[in-house]
Amino acid sequence: MELWPDTVWRLAAMLRAGLAPARAFQLLAEENAEDEETSGESQAKSLFTGKENPLRAKNRALELAQEDIQTLLITCAETAAKGLPLAEAMQAATVKRNYSNQRVEELRACWYIGERTGAPLASVLERLACYLEQEIDLSQARDSAMSGPKSTGTILSWLPLLGLGLGILMGTNPVGILLGSIPGAIAGVLGVFLALAGRRWTARLVQRAERGIEPS
Repeated sequence: MELWPDTVWRLAAMLRAGLAPARAFQLLAEENAEDEETSGESQAKSLFTGKENPLRAKNRALELAQEDIQTLLITCAETAAKGLPLAEAMQAATVKRNYSNQRVEELRACWYIGERTGAPLASVLERLACYLEQEIDLSQARDSAMSGPKSTGTILSWLPLLGLGLGILMGTNPVGILLGSIPGAIAGVLGVFLALAGRRWTARLVQRAERGIEPS
C-alpha cells in the first residue's frame, strides 16, 4: 500500500520542479525498475542462503504492486510522449490487483481535473498522496482494533468444549447425559447449532468491520 503514495509524492515533486509529464513518468519508470531489480536480488539471495525471510509471504503481493505501478508509468510515459491525453491512457492501463485499480482510478480522476480545469497538477497529486497515507493509517488502526474481537471470538468458540472437559473432571459425566437421553441429545444438537451460528456471525461482523461496512 505504501508504494502508491510514495509514487504519487515523487510524481508531484517532479511536476512541481517543472518537468514535463512525459519526462516525469519516464524517470519514475526507470526508478521503479531499479527498485524491482533490487527487490528481486534480495529475495533470490535469501532463498539461496536458506535464511528465513519474514516478508516472504508478502513478496508476491509486493511484486504485483510494483508491476502494476510500472505498467501505469510506462503507459503514461509513452502516451505523454505522443501528446495524447493521459487520463484516457490511465483508464486503459492494465493492472492486476483490485487495490491498484482503485489507485489508478483516483490518479486518473486527479489528472482529468487538472486537464479540464487547469488546476495545478502538483497540488492535486499532493492532496491525493496525503489521502492515500491517511487511508493506510486508518487500515492499520482498524487492524489493531480488530485483533481484540478476533481473539475473543476464538476463545468463546472453544468454551463449550472447555465446559465439557471441566464437567468430566468434576465427575458429572456430561457426555453421557448428552448421548444417553433424548433431552440431552436435543440440548447437544441445539448447543452445537448455536455455537456454529455464533462463530459464523462473529466472523461476519469482524469481516464487515475490516471492510468498513456498517451493519445493516
